[in-house]
Amino acid sequence: MDGHRLDRLFRPASVAVVGASPKGGYGLRTLRNTRALGFEGRLYVVHPTHREVDGVPAYPSLADLPEAPDAVAAAVPAHAVPGVVAEAAELGAGGMVVYAAGFAEQDAEGRARQAGITATAADRLPLIGPNCLGLASYRGRAALWGIEMPYGHAGAGGSVALAAQSGNMALTTMLSGRLPAVAYGVSVGNQAVLDLADCLDYFVTDPGVRVVGLVMEGLADLTRFRRLAERAAERDVAVVALKVGRSARGEAATVAHTGTLAGSDAAYEALFRQTGVHRVDDLDEMVALCSLLAAPKRPRGGALAVYASSGGECGLVADLAEDTGVELAELDATTEAALAAVLPDYAKIANPLDLTASSWGNRDVYRAAARAMGRCPGVGAVAFTGDSPTYADPLDEVGWPEMVGGAAEAAAGLDVPVALVTTTTDIVPGLVTMAHEQGVVLLAGVRPALRAFALAAGRGPVVPVADPGPSGVRPHARDLLDLAGPEPTETGAKGLLGAYGVAAPVGDVAGDAETAVEIARRVGYPVVAKLQAPGLAHKSDVGGVAVGLAGDAELRDAYDRLIKAGIDAAGPDTPLTVRVERMAGPGVELIVGGRNDPAGPLVVVGAGGVLTELVADAACLLWPFDAGDVRAALARLRVAPLLRGYRGGPPADVAALADVVVRVGRLLADLPEVGEIDINPLLCRPEGEGCLALDALIVRAAGKGPRT
Repeated sequence: MDGHRLDRLFRPASVAVVGASPKGGYGLRTLRNTRALGFEGRLYVVHPTHREVDGVPAYPSLADLPEAPDAVAAAVPAHAVPGVVAEAAELGAGGMVVYAAGFAEQDAEGRARQAGITATAADRLPLIGPNCLGLASYRGRAALWGIEMPYGHAGAGGSVALAAQSGNMALTTMLSGRLPAVAYGVSVGNQAVLDLADCLDYFVTDPGVRVVGLVMEGLADLTRFRRLAERAAERDVAVVALKVGRSARGEAATVAHTGTLAGSDAAYEALFRQTGVHRVDDLDEMVALCSLLAAPKRPRGGALAVYASSGGECGLVADLAEDTGVELAELDATTEAALAAVLPDYAKIANPLDLTASSWGNRDVYRAAARAMGRCPGVGAVAFTGDSPTYADPLDEVGWPEMVGGAAEAAAGLDVPVALVTTTTDIVPGLVTMAHEQGVVLLAGVRPALRAFALAAGRGPVVPVADPGPSGVRPHARDLLDLAGPEPTETGAKGLLGAYGVAAPVGDVAGDAETAVEIARRVGYPVVAKLQAPGLAHKSDVGGVAVGLAGDAELRDAYDRLIKAGIDAAGPDTPLTVRVERMAGPGVELIVGGRNDPAGPLVVVGAGGVLTELVADAACLLWPFDAGDVRAALARLRVAPLLRGYRGGPPADVAALADVVVRVGRLLADLPEVGEIDINPLLCRPEGEGCLALDALIVRAAGKGPRT
């Protein structure tokens, strides 16, 4: 870990607490927290009048200290913070924590104050906060933490590192007795200088950290986070993220379907999936998954095997396994025989396995069950269930040492983890301690536990995709986009897509009925006729589409109807044309769209046509990505069976579909002028026949009109 710019802050040899007072408050608590963790370095107080505080020598200012401190805790009011930051930066302090509120979270004056300390600290002073609880470095035995905190993680060789925008959620997680030992806990607050990504950057350099838990509202730089998450994956450091606020619409939906399918949270969902970050829904899931992934043996993929001394618990697990996406293993004949040898004749061999009540407290049966299931091919983890809630009898009186001990003995000889899953989250602390001491993972609550198994098993290898940079198409594509005008029609959109190799049905644009007939004769009947007008996003909503036109007379009638519909919808002064195209053959209708999100080009693929918003079956990908990422996204869709060939139907050209999705990503990356793009429907034809963009829409990014 030598040489990291945050070493002095996270592993300080000297700590100065500015504003500590014998009257109490964050400063005094910081002194006591740091000493309680066994800090062996030099501890100072900065106070204008006191000579010592709580037995620690005090100095009038930072400049009066005998050395430039490695870490500074600023326990002063907001108005005094800028001066302390300036002094610490000038002295060359290694880092600082600012507890005070009254900055960007408050008002204009606070925002200006925060901007000032950000500018002062800049690259000179790594700073956590303001408006935070601080930094608990159990590894460094230092606690720049302003309120009560758990001390038990100190000296325990913690393998979990935590960072959160919410100080309370950081503290709650650190306080959990079910979580393995913590190496670092950080409350980042307003992230004026250091943010969650900086914490992750530091955590992955510590070889003792195996799991990083992050609680976030948002990230300032998703591109940087992506690189760090990929680095964590390379080092086999699991990253678990709880993102709050995902239900809020952070932006208004645009006229494109993409705006509906990809809400404000879509970029994060895509980012986490593509980088192997495990996304959890609440703190119970976070604690469970961090516990599972911090264990010496992680689930090796595959399915779960479960046993219990209760048929009811087995039924509960079976029901919730389906809800949470957990695959329950099929037991082979060898496993079934090994289990039958230790169970009563009336026991039914299955997974989940009811050992029957007679097995409760039997070390031999619990050992044999864990061993047999853990050796079964295809099993990635073993779990057994049971409870010891608040008012339960003492553990050693009801068989818990025997059951946990038997499972632990089996676990020692297996290459998969063995976990104790309680059916409720109400647990006596002694059971947690017993499980930890014996090397059995304890997961509280069936649903959080099963979610943890599902998430752990679902993470595949992370293969970073390099951004290919601008394509050679870009200059020509910009010209095409300019020619399409401020509100590109379908023809303009298809022209741009064609430059990127996305095919469309043959056709052309007609300004009168006879020209429409000429086009139809040239491309061949039957044809589709579609109304075109600047700003007309959804033609079918105004009766602007006619399909299956088989002859000249039908087409002339359709042309007149479409123009009338356009006048009724847009007014007589709007320029109207009709696009005539050859009818396409059979295939699966999908949507491929995207937008230039603040996080980067975001591409959507899902069920298209009239089902687009009705079923909302879509997956998102954040550029850069490749065809392999697209195939993984397609496999998650409910329409995936249609692509594979449903009920005797031909399989779709998935290779061509993946290629189209990648090309749309490239288009968006090349052209930030494109706000959103929809190909809906994209017809994915039978294997070997490619895809056709049946309709297309482009919406320019706000403020980025054609070049003049």
